[in-house]
Amino acid sequence: MNVYLLASASVNPVTELPDTLLPAAAVLPEGNRRIAREPDYKKYIPDANVRRRMSRVMKMGTAAAVQCLSQAGKQPDAIITATGWGCLGDTEKFLDNMIGNDEYLLNPTPFSQSTFNTIGAQVAIALKNTSYNITYVHRGISFENALLDAMMKIRDGEAAQVLVESYDEYTGASFKIMERMGFWRHGAVCGEGVQCFMLSAQPGAAGKIRLRDVLCIFGDDPQMLEEQLTLFLRKHHLHPGAVDVLLSGRNGNNPHCSRYRWVEEFFKTASPVVYKPFFGDYPTASSLALWLAGRLIAQQQLPGWLSDTPPEQINRIVIYNHYKEKNHSFLLVEKEP
Repeated sequence: MNVYLLASASVNPVTELPDTLLPAAAVLPEGNRRIAREPDYKKYIPDANVRRRMSRVMKMGTAAAVQCLSQAGKQPDAIITATGWGCLGDTEKFLDNMIGNDEYLLNPTPFSQSTFNTIGAQVAIALKNTSYNITYVHRGISFENALLDAMMKIRDGEAAQVLVESYDEYTGASFKIMERMGFWRHGAVCGEGVQCFMLSAQPGAAGKIRLRDVLCIFGDDPQMLEEQLTLFLRKHHLHPGAVDVLLSGRNGNNPHCSRYRWVEEFFKTASPVVYKPFFGDYPTASSLALWLAGRLIAQQQLPGWLSDTPPEQINRIVIYNHYKEKNHSFLLVEKEP
């Protein structure tokens, strides 16, 4: 059974809700941090009291979910969220409050909103949805595991539509800590974002864009990865030349990371797009690539600031991502003939 991208929405550093891609002059990289462009929340969360109690990432997650559901026009049979860092802002607020007040008279709101399943629960409450609801927190493959769960539910007939949402935010403190740990060396760029998808067993009116398969691999041997990727393509009766665009998760010029440039050489006939310098990197950055892939296939247009070698047509995209050169994933997205 096919799994289709019925609708999608994104809050990221380059676009503005509902789906306005900024001009090239506005997305030229500066520095090594990319901050998400937040929408006007009044359009998506009308109640001022509710907005006031929400943290920044909660508002971003709710706005993306509202926009995605508006596009889909259907209610989900399951809600699956994914995150690697969680609600860092609320976690920091709670810890600062605990230290500053010597563990007395603590505000419970940051504590309750610091848990990883906060956004999935908030969306379910807003929709009055009591169906399957789970959050995956598996570092760099959190989103891939959420996708696999959603795809199995659809293919097993347990759900017709599944809402899959990913989110990660960074704060000034978390950026400095990860910088000291060596995360952002060699030109690597830090980012944040929220992506929301409605996956369905049936295609939408906008087009038949399907998520064909997801492959996750753990290891650091490029030869083993290439063998697994070859088998992955053969499984679907494809060869590297059948891919029109490669969305590569390469970030910066880390000498160790350069070992994985073989992926771009493997798909040498595809238009390479290295998106992280513009959108930034975070554990669920592959969700941004999936949102971008759906947009590129739907519009059949590759912006010049993303690639100077656009293909004649965009019918099949492979997304490659890796986290700390250990967790590797490949997503196959295509336009159904």
